[in-house]
Amino acid sequence: MTQQPYHRQNLAAAIVQRARQELEEAGGDRLSLRQIARFLEVTPAAVYRHYPDKAALLTQLRRDIVEELTAALHAGVLDSADATAMLQRMVTNLLAYAAAHPHAVAFIVVTPPPVPQSLQTVVTLLAAQRQTVATPQTTTAMWTFLLGVLLQRDTTFDATWISEQLLKLLAE
Repeated sequence: MTQQPYHRQNLAAAIVQRARQELEEAGGDRLSLRQIARFLEVTPAAVYRHYPDKAALLTQLRRDIVEELTAALHAGVLDSADATAMLQRMVTNLLAYAAAHPHAVAFIVVTPPPVPQSLQTVVTLLAAQRQTVATPQTTTAMWTFLLGVLLQRDTTFDATWISEQLLKLLAE
């Protein structure tokens, strides 16, 4: 019988991939480094060598999900020169991401990520096109509203309605 090498070349990536899969299926509360080790057929010590505790792995997952969410948020936004259309596209992207990854969204919203630069840029463009001023508080309020919408899993808001509410925040 051939023995597997103790240390796999991509073990850290495999750990994160399996943890993400578990997060997507059941949420972050049930994540276990020992179960991940069992699934990957390595010793718990091998997993702990890469992630000393569950908090370290959760931090990595949060970072990865925020990067994904940020990329999804601004995908295709620059296809239009109209800032209102850009905002609507961002909202549509955000809703699609939330529908595809509800546990990931719930996981990161517990400690909200900072306002993405792409949203700050679109809000600045919107303010310029509407000849108004967008303060940092306005942008934060818009991001907070969007994160709140993501938490409403049972309610279906469409991108048009959400964009209208965001524009009202900008007008105030």
